[in-house]
Amino acid sequence: MIRTPAPIRISLIIPAYNRASLIGATLDAALAQTAPFHEIIVVNDGSTDDTAAVVAAYGDRVRYLEFANRGVQATRNSGVAAATGDYITLCDSDDLLEPAFVETMQAWLNKHPDTDALYCNFRTFDAESAHPEDKFAQAPANYFDGVQEHGDFLYPVPDIYARSIRFQAFFSSGFIVRRAFFHALKGYNTNFKGIGSEDWEFSMRVMLAGKVAVCKQPLVKIRKHRGNTSRDNLRQVRGTVHILQYSLANHAGAAAHRDLIMRSISRRQLELFDIAFARGDFDLARAVLMQLAPLHSLRFVLKKAICKLPALLRQPVWRLTQLGSPA
Repeated sequence: MIRTPAPIRISLIIPAYNRASLIGATLDAALAQTAPFHEIIVVNDGSTDDTAAVVAAYGDRVRYLEFANRGVQATRNSGVAAATGDYITLCDSDDLLEPAFVETMQAWLNKHPDTDALYCNFRTFDAESAHPEDKFAQAPANYFDGVQEHGDFLYPVPDIYARSIRFQAFFSSGFIVRRAFFHALKGYNTNFKGIGSEDWEFSMRVMLAGKVAVCKQPLVKIRKHRGNTSRDNLRQVRGTVHILQYSLANHAGAAAHRDLIMRSISRRQLELFDIAFARGDFDLARAVLMQLAPLHSLRFVLKKAICKLPALLRQPVWRLTQLGSPA
C-alpha cells in the first residue's frame, strides 16, 4: 500500500511586546485558517501591559513563552528554538494572516520540499481603511523578469538578494523558513536590536544561501499604526543603510553585488539627509554629509550650506526653507 506523505508541519511564531489591544485579532486570524498551523507560539518580550492576560484567554490553543525584554530578534529566536514544526512562519503581533495562508503555503511546500524559505505578498491597512494595492504591484515593472511562474508562486527567483536591494518587496510577517535552515544560519542577529529594518539582515542571509520561493497572492495584512516602528522613516532608512554596510562587509556572496550595494547606500543616505534636514536634526544631517559622495544639485548644496551655519543663523534660515512644506 502506498502511503501518502504527512503534510508539512508549519509552526507560527508571534513575538509580542505591549500588544494587548491588537494581538487578539492576530491570534483570531491564525486560528481561523482553513488548514491549521501545527502550533501557535506567542513569545512575550517582557510586556508591561495585559498582553499575557489576552493570550491566556486562548487556553491550550496557543503556547505561551515569556522572557525579560530583549528585543524582537532574540524573541523570534526563542520562539523558533521552542518550535517543533518542519517550517516556521513569523507574524508580528499586530498583523493578520488571511484564512487560506496555511493551506496555500502547505500545498506548495508538500510539492516542493526542497524550498528553504518562502516570502508572501501583502497589503497594508490602518484604522481607517485597507489599502487595495498589494506590495508586488508597487514593484518596478521588470522586478520579476526572468522568474519562473508556477500558478501563484515564483520559483526559483534568480538574484533575489539583488532584487531586494533594488526594491524591498518582502516582509517578516508571513515569512516561512525551514526550521533546520534557520538553525544552520544561526537565526536572527541580536546585535541589531532596536534599529530600523533589523530583520532584513537575516533575510539577506536567507536570500544568499537558500532556495527561496515567493507567493504572489497577498495573504498577509500589515497593520500601520502609531505604535509600529515601520512608520518611522528616519529610523527605517538609517537602519537600512547600516544593514547594507554590514552585509557588504560580512555576508558571503555580497561582494559580487558591491556596485549595486554602494549605489543603494548612497541613495538611501541622501534620503536620510533629506529626512534629517526636514526635521531640523542638523547633527544627523552633518554626520550623513560626511559619508555622502559629492552631489551638485542646487537644493542639496543649499541644505549642505545651512547645516554648516552657526546655530543662531541656522534655525531662521532653515525655517525659511520649510515654508510651504507639508507638516
